Amino acid sequence: MSEEKRKILEMLADKKITVDDAEKLLAAVAEPAAAPGAKGPKYLRVLVEPAPGNKEGDRVNVRVPLNLVRAGLKFASFIPAKAQAEINRQMKENGVPFDLSHFSPQDVEALLVHLNDLTVEVEGKENVRVFCE
Repeated sequence: MSEEKRKILEMLADKKITVDDAEKLLAAVAEPAAAPGAKGPKYLRVLVEPAPGNKEGDRVNVRVPLNLVRAGLKFASFIPAKAQAEINRQMKENGVPFDLSHFSPQDVEALLVHLNDLTVEVEGKENVRVFCE
């Protein structure tokens, strides 16, 4: 058993957290299940390129390690509920309907499985590609 899981169970036994909190924390520290021998994607890529014929557009190439994304989600599960509510409120005010309390590592893995290759054309000026590699 990992040290993280042991600490979560100790907090539950000491009644410092609820069963629901323990369940969320255990899910957050769980390693995603992968098929034996399967190699999944390692990076999330975002490419922005000028659309054909557009000479003025910027080029952007972002490559984010997926382990960083996963680690961020694990960290987010430790944010107190009151702070999560404030984050959710601020994000909603800024046009991002997002709820930290309902986002899990399993959600990220499901997203990665279904994210083959997404291309978005921005008003004929830029092409944005989001994909995993």
